[in-house]
Order: sequence, then structure tokens, then C-alpha cells
Amino acid sequence: MRWFNAPRSLFYQLLLFFGLPLLVLGGISIYTHYFSAMNAATLAYDRTLLASARTVAERLVVRNGRLEADVPYVVLDSFERNMNDQLYYEVISPQGDSISGYNDLPPMPPHILRSSLYPALVHFYDAQYRGRPIRVAALYQPVNESGVMGMATILVAETLESRRYLARQMMLSALLSQGTVVVLTMILAFALLKRVLKPMRKLSGIMLRRDPGELTPLPMVLPWSEMQPLLLAFNRYIERLRLMVARQERFSADASHQLRTPLTVLKTQVGVALASDKPEQWRESLLAMSTTLDNTVALTDRLLYLSRLKAHEHLADHKLQPVNLAQVLRDACFSRLPQARSKRIDLGYEGESVCWVGGEALLLTELCANLLDNALKYTPNQSTVTARLSIDKLAGECVLEIGRQRPGHCRTGYGAGAAAVSSAR
Repeated sequence: MRWFNAPRSLFYQLLLFFGLPLLVLGGISIYTHYFSAMNAATLAYDRTLLASARTVAERLVVRNGRLEADVPYVVLDSFERNMNDQLYYEVISPQGDSISGYNDLPPMPPHILRSSLYPALVHFYDAQYRGRPIRVAALYQPVNESGVMGMATILVAETLESRRYLARQMMLSALLSQGTVVVLTMILAFALLKRVLKPMRKLSGIMLRRDPGELTPLPMVLPWSEMQPLLLAFNRYIERLRLMVARQERFSADASHQLRTPLTVLKTQVGVALASDKPEQWRESLLAMSTTLDNTVALTDRLLYLSRLKAHEHLADHKLQPVNLAQVLRDACFSRLPQARSKRIDLGYEGESVCWVGGEALLLTELCANLLDNALKYTPNQSTVTARLSIDKLAGECVLEIGRQRPGHCRTGYGAGAAAVSSAR
């Protein structure tokens, strides 16, 4: 199991999945070549064996009413020299008597079919003679001369050294050719693999030499079309990472800017309290600092909430969901009634009862809450704040408005409203 989990070499993968089948196919090819070579050698040497049997058949004569075979040794010696094998023969009369040659040659087994490759009445079979394997040709020769009639049988046998030598030579030739093909194929595969991986090593060097903060796209150093999707995927990931880092940096800058103001105010209030020796002034400074801290805590909560939203959202690739904006706005108004009553502000809702838009429910809820909080915060006491929602049928859009009856004195706030509105869009 550990071998499967370990990183694997591409060369060994090629050797396993490409070289191993080549070896198997090469072995099968050599095996078939060997038997083909044996068949070819058998066919070639059987022809020579048949020629020897015909030569013996031509030497049959009838003398004094008896069949005789006048086969000088020199006749068969030429065949032995050409074949480099030991040759045996036997002539059997129509009556079944051995009249010439070796009289102990193994007879033809029953049910041996006649060879269809030659027009002569010849049968070939394998046997053992004097402890050695032999190949025997049994030729039937008709005899009709001087009162002798019948079918004489000529048995000519030879050892198998020449046949096996020829088969071995053919097999070695096939083994050499197949082995050369396998070795050359693996060498070419290894060379091709090194050439293919060279751009990958170049890309690896570029990645190692890069600065940690560099988020520019990678150069197109991979020439193969099959590798282009890999490089494009890397560049898309780098682009998403660059956008995420830029968004985080922008958010950090906005948060730092928004937190600087309440902290500066708090430091000023502390300085005023330290510079005064009156308890009344201390109490007034402490109350002001408490208010500043409350605003800072609220600001921090909103920043943390917005940070969580930005950490988990992917608005560019996210499918928007249908949201009833009218219900979201009514719920936001209802949840802020206590805050409105504390300032004796008449908070109400006017507009559509149903207005479906595509967006994120959490972001739209935060948007409505932020708009209402700012309106209640910057509206004077005993005023009227109205949340209106209408549908622009020509533009096909929902229009959300937060209005008040008379303007108050605008103060600088610490809200994260702009960032929330931008995210909701």
C-alpha cells in the first residue's frame, strides 16, 4: 500500500505500462517464431528426405523373380553430407520382408495420414531409433515387373540435428530483432520523456526563483498543447489569489482608516480628562469615552462580519439566489423600532409587499440594517424616517430609498456602510 502512495517516476511508469507489454508481446512473438521456424525446417528437410526415398525407389530391380534394391553407399552419402545428419533406410518387399538397409527401423504407426504436400504416396512420422529422435519418410513404390506385383515400402530416416540447428538460428534471429526493437523503443521513450519534462523543469526553476509576493501570470513555457491547460489553470489560480490578496489589503486599509478616527477621538478625550482636576469634567469625559468605545465596538463587529463574508464568498463565480427584498427591509425596520422610539423617531415602511431580486440574503440584510442604522443615527429626535421600496418597470429594477421628513445635523460616523453596499452589489 505504501508503494501506491509514494511518488512514482514517470520513467518507471513507462517501463511498467509500456515496456512490460512489449516484453510480453516480444516473448509471444519469439515463441510463435520458434514454432514457425520448426515448421519451416521440417518442411524443407522433409523434401530432402523424400528425395532420398525416391532415389532408393529408383534402385529397385527384379532379379530371378525376386525384388532387390541395389543402393550403393555413395548414393546416400551425398545426402548425409548436405544435411549433416545420419541417414538410415530400409526397403520392405510387398510380402513384408526387409530386403535392404537397416531392418530394425521403427515401423509406421497406424492412422498416420498421407502427406498432401506431395503427389507421391508418402507418410512422414517421428520416432526413436537407437536412443535418438528421428524423422522417417515412408514411401510406397508400386512394383509390377517379371511376375512381382505389389507395393514396396521404402523407409528413409534421419536424425534431427540439422532441423533443430536451423530452428535455433531462426529463433535467435527473431530474439535479436525483437530485443533490439524493445531496447530501442525504451531508449526512444526515455529520450522523449526527458524532452517533454525539460519545459516542466524550466517552469519549476521559474517558480523557485520567484519572490514570495509576486503574483504575476507564469510565462507560457510549456510548448505541448496537452500541457497548456495545466499552465492556464496555474495562471487562473494566481489571478484569483492576486484578487484575494488585493481585496484583503484594501479591506485592511479601509479598516485601519475607519478605526483611526474613533481611536484618535478616544485619545483626545483621555487627554482632556487628564488635563482637568474637576470631577465633573472627569465624569463628562468618561461618558464621552464610553460612547466612543460603544461606537468602536459596533464598528469592529461590522468589520468582523464583513471580513467573514469576504473570506467565504466568491461573488464572481457564485450563483445568485432569489430574495424577497421587501420582506428583508420590513424585518430590518421592525428590529430597529426600539432604537427609533429611544429618539422619538417615527420609523415606517412604504412600498411593495413582494419584490424578488437576485442576490445574497445575508448581504442584503446587512445592507438594509446599515442604511437604517445610519439614518436613525444621523436623524434628529422627533423626526420621521421612511423606508420605501418601489419597482421601476421600465428599467426592471427595485428602487430602495431611506427618506426623512426634515434634515438633521449631519455628523461624521464610523460605519462600514460603503463596504457592505459594495459587497451586496
